[in-house]
Amino acid sequence: MPTTLADIAAELGVSKMTVSRTINNHPAIHPNTRERVLTVARHMNYRPNQHARALSTNRAHLLGLVVPDLMHSYYAEIAKAIEAEARAAGYEVLICNTEEDAASELREVEALLHRTDGLIIASAVAPNQPGAYRRLLREGSKLVLIDRSIEGLKCPQVTTDNVAAGALVTEHFIKLGHRRIGHLRGTNVSVAHDRWEGYRQALTQHGLAYDETLVRACGFFESGGYSAMRDWLKDGNHPTAIFAANDPAAIGAMRALAEAKLNVPRDIAVAGMGAIHYGDLLSVPLTTVDWDKTELGRQAAKLLIGLIETKEQKRDADRRVIVPPQLVIRQSCGAKAT
Repeated sequence: MPTTLADIAAELGVSKMTVSRTINNHPAIHPNTRERVLTVARHMNYRPNQHARALSTNRAHLLGLVVPDLMHSYYAEIAKAIEAEARAAGYEVLICNTEEDAASELREVEALLHRTDGLIIASAVAPNQPGAYRRLLREGSKLVLIDRSIEGLKCPQVTTDNVAAGALVTEHFIKLGHRRIGHLRGTNVSVAHDRWEGYRQALTQHGLAYDETLVRACGFFESGGYSAMRDWLKDGNHPTAIFAANDPAAIGAMRALAEAKLNVPRDIAVAGMGAIHYGDLLSVPLTTVDWDKTELGRQAAKLLIGLIETKEQKRDADRRVIVPPQLVIRQSCGAKAT
C-alpha cells in the first residue's frame, strides 16, 4: 500500500497536521522539523495525491526537466537527484529529451510550461541568444538553468566551473610532457566554450602557444567524436594528447584510434569530461573530470521549488551555485590511476 501522511506522522511521532503542513511548505513549520519530515517522506517513498493537491493549492505540483541527451548517464544521474528532491517536497517530474536541438527545446519548453509549475533546463540554446527565455521570464515563468548557462538571464543557474575543468585536463597533459595537445570541441553552448577557454588558458599559462589547427569541432555524442578523430587521422598532423568536450566524444575518438591501430595512451593520450558511469569499465579506462551530479540536481530542484512556493523570484534571480570539479586519472592519459 502507498505511504500516507499518517504513516509518516507515526514514524516521527508527530501529528498528521504537522506532516501535512510540512509537505505543503507552511511557514509555521520549523526548518528542523521540515527537514526531518521530508527526509522520512523520501525514505518511505511518499507520493502525494496530485489531483487533490492541485485543487487545494492551484498548482500542478509538477516540475519539468529539459535535457539534451537522456542516453548519456550524466543527465540520468542529474534527473534521479532532481526526482528525489522533488518527490520529497510533493512534486513529480516530467522529463524531455531534446537531442541537442535548440528549436526542439524551445517547442518542448513552451508545451511543458502549460502543464508544470516550473522548469529545470540544460539548454542547447547558444549562450548569447537569450531572447526566448528572457520573454518567458518576463511573462512570469519559473526557470532554473542547470549544467549550462545563458548570458543575461535573470534566473538561478547551477553548474560546475567548466573553465577550471578544462584547465585541469590540459594542465595534467602538460605535466605528463605533452606539448601538442588537441581539443575536440562541443557545440555552441556555454559548457563547450568554457571548457575550450580553460584549455586555452592553461596552454598560455604554461608558455605554450594556442594553435587553432589543434581544435576540431565534434559535438557531444560518441558518433561526433568518432567522425572528428577519424577525419583528423586522415588529415595527419594529429596531436599527442586529446582532450574531448565530454566522455561520449572521448569514447568515440578512442574507437577511431583503435580502428586505426593506434594505442591509447602510448600513441595518443585521451581524456574526457563528465565521468559517466562506464568510463572506468572500458578496455582502456577513461581519464575524465568529475563533479557531484547529485548535488547539481538537488540544488536545482531546491531553487525551483523555492521560486514556486515562496515567489522569491527577485531574490534568487542572480543566484549561482557552482559545484567544484576534480580530475579523475585513469589509464587513457598514460599516468598511474588515482
